[in-house]
Amino acid sequence: MAVPAGLDQAGPCVGLSYIDAVHGRRRRPLRDCVTSRSEDVAPVRTFRWSRGERRFPGWYWAATTGRHLGFESWPERDRLLLMDFDPSVVGIGSQPF
Repeated sequence: MAVPAGLDQAGPCVGLSYIDAVHGRRRRPLRDCVTSRSEDVAPVRTFRWSRGERRFPGWYWAATTGRHLGFESWPERDRLLLMDFDPSVVGIGSQPF
């Protein structure tokens, strides 16, 4: 994976954990993942639903991605809605990533 020009590679590294369909669970430096499309990565854990919760989990169908995206609270749902209507957004990844 290519690292964009001008990116400082000397400082401390932030890692990114994800599940790869081929290799399973992986952890890589975030700087190595800047050119990847993260919205196609499977969630690390599933969404949980149960009655009487104070949270508000659900699914939102996004026109930007053409598929459902999970959310676990009203603020997450509101952010998905705002991103879906923003013409500069080209991809949305669902939490829990």
